[in-house]
Amino acid sequence: MFEKYLIEELINFHNHSFTIIDKHERILHFSRRAEEIFELEQKDVIGRPITEVFHKDKLIMLKSLRENRTIEKKMHLATPNVYVNIKSVPIIIDGKVEGAIVSEVNVTEEVKQKEEIKKLQGQVQTLSTNVRQLNNDESFRGIIYKSSEIESVKAQIQRAASTQANILITGETGVGKELFARAIHNLGNKEKEFIPINCGAIPGHLFESELFGYEKGAFTGANRQGNKGKVELAQGGTLFLDEIGEMPIDMQVKFLRVLQEKQYFKLGGTKEMNADFRLVSATNKKISDLLNGDDFRSDLLYRINVVNIHIPPLRKRPDDVESLFFYYLYSISEKYGIEMRYADQGLLQQLKTYHWPGNVRELINVVERLVIFSNDTKLNGEIFTQYLEEVGEDSAALYPQLPQEDIQLRDFVDQTEADYLKHTLEKYDNNIEQASKVLGISRPTLYAKIKKYEL
Repeated sequence: MFEKYLIEELINFHNHSFTIIDKHERILHFSRRAEEIFELEQKDVIGRPITEVFHKDKLIMLKSLRENRTIEKKMHLATPNVYVNIKSVPIIIDGKVEGAIVSEVNVTEEVKQKEEIKKLQGQVQTLSTNVRQLNNDESFRGIIYKSSEIESVKAQIQRAASTQANILITGETGVGKELFARAIHNLGNKEKEFIPINCGAIPGHLFESELFGYEKGAFTGANRQGNKGKVELAQGGTLFLDEIGEMPIDMQVKFLRVLQEKQYFKLGGTKEMNADFRLVSATNKKISDLLNGDDFRSDLLYRINVVNIHIPPLRKRPDDVESLFFYYLYSISEKYGIEMRYADQGLLQQLKTYHWPGNVRELINVVERLVIFSNDTKLNGEIFTQYLEEVGEDSAALYPQLPQEDIQLRDFVDQTEADYLKHTLEKYDNNIEQASKVLGISRPTLYAKIKKYEL
């Protein structure tokens, strides 16, 4: 009796599954961990032939018993959903095989991680191929996209770049307006200079000298040799005025004259200079706000906004979130010399659901944080949850909420689906095409669900 209880304690002592059979192939012991893995109870298997419980083709321990040998196997599929590392050993008493014992360690999570990593590697490989294809077109180098929205923007740029029309790029902060401005330059006159200037980063009293340059001795502290301004440096090339809505009002009058007459004076100069550049401007403000406000001249706006190219925010082009995420995951991991970690579906779903008010710039920052602070082979989703709390977002809102009272599963699933459909439709201004892409369903299916839930 003591030996029986001792064996029971020993086989349940470690976090391994143990099964012991006798020489007649009947089950003598079945550990609690074995119950969990195979979803069977001891009372239902003890004393039964093992071939009645498990298919004989999957029974490695029968080979140990019948062939008197130790067998080990890695990543053995024990059940349709469970992988184990398995070791089977014959039990020999007085030189005779009297039974066998098998030990299994559940490695399902490890297998899943490897599968996720393999999937990630495939995604990165596909993305790398796409990026190489994009980079073959040097004009659009660095613009990573998958969406039809950016494909449309690209077509507009290609058409506008073939002209000398002034172009105004609009879009929220962080969408990468300068990248698109460079694409315009590259398509038009890439052999010349691309000269960027951020109108919001220059103090008002220095703006004129920065834009037009100055002659020697023009003011106290000036370079004795004088200085070339951005307009002169952009001669024959592209002048990119980022955040042009921040240009001082007095400078707007002077710059309008430059656009009209193609002439200007350096600060402190008496010789009129020729202005020959392609103008590309950008702003994160709405054109209507610029027109209705008092800080920007409407006549200048009409002059710079001959062609308007709008870059949609990241939340309006969900197809790009995953592509951008994997691209920057790869490049930032390489930057820090850190082995790439995989992202599980939970984290990817959160990233796709989040509305990204800071657009691509915010996404890059989040990816960098994930790369730096994740320690295992998998990116730590808690890092993103902490980030959401920092910026005042409710991370729980990105997951289905549990009901407060008992309801049937079907009703809960229907309610969750209806809530998510409503949330997605509102997020994309009831744009059926965009919403169906995010939801991963066809437009007819989405219409049917809208009708079903009376949304």
